[in-house]
Amino acid sequence: MKNQKLIFRSFVAIIFAFSVITGCKKKDDVVAPVAVDDAALQTESANDQSNVENESNLAMDDANTALQGVSATRDMESFNFCNITIDSSQMATGLIVLTYTGNNCDNTRLRSGSISIQLPYINGAVKRWKVLGAEVTLTFNNYKVTRLSDNKSLTLNGTHSVTNVNGGLIPDLLTVATPIVHKIRANMVLTFDDQTNRTWGAARIRTFSIANNIISCAVTGDTAINSYTNVAMWGTNRHGDSFSISIPTAVVFNVYGGTCLHKPLSGVRVLNKLTHEITVTYGVDVNGAAVTSGCPYGWKANWINGQGVAKQIVRSY
Repeated sequence: MKNQKLIFRSFVAIIFAFSVITGCKKKDDVVAPVAVDDAALQTESANDQSNVENESNLAMDDANTALQGVSATRDMESFNFCNITIDSSQMATGLIVLTYTGNNCDNTRLRSGSISIQLPYINGAVKRWKVLGAEVTLTFNNYKVTRLSDNKSLTLNGTHSVTNVNGGLIPDLLTVATPIVHKIRANMVLTFDDQTNRTWGAARIRTFSIANNIISCAVTGDTAINSYTNVAMWGTNRHGDSFSISIPTAVVFNVYGGTCLHKPLSGVRVLNKLTHEITVTYGVDVNGAAVTSGCPYGWKANWINGQGVAKQIVRSY
């Protein structure tokens, strides 16, 4: 009996010692959580806002060209569109429809879907686009753009309301130097390449001017949200985080003459309200330095990550 009690006590002692040792080991083995670098999420957010803005601008440039054709000659066949069918059969009521059927002119983007352009139709008459204060509504119908370099796509639905603030057509700048100002209000439903759907709004001013026979466009924000001013876009990103985009320095690109057409030469956008605010600067070289002559490489994004470290990425156009 004594031996059995001794064995039992020894067994209990061993179990106790083992539990103490393993308990201490577990405590010692606890590893402090390592903060994850947010570069991928920040890059995605900066890419998305840049792509949406760029595709919106290019679509409005297509619409402008179509409207200029109607105002000038009403002969849409005289304009050089690449893989775009222009239906002006309902122009008597102010409607033009652009249907996209393939690659753009430089074979960098594949486009499908359509954009309807509705001019004001008042008392049986169409108000021409060049008239001061004229307003058109662009309706995006599954307008999908696929970047051929990586097959990333973006689909736009929704409307852009565009007001010709002081009248005139962009080609008029070749003879009259008064800037052409377009005011934009937009409600868009975006579908990203991962099939995420998000709603974005926009309030922008596009100002066209001329220097040395080169027509450029400067884009600025045109509203305020909470404490943020010069806001151009707002909504939620792919992950459901709300944001707004301010433009503290106008984003400028050429639309006629010269080189680097439709690629931002300069300007700054700021993505507000995110966990880590992102500043996107346009018109930089491969190292992120500002380019003052020739065509820039692309844009850079800067932010402070969760560890307080300054981060930067540089992306090409």
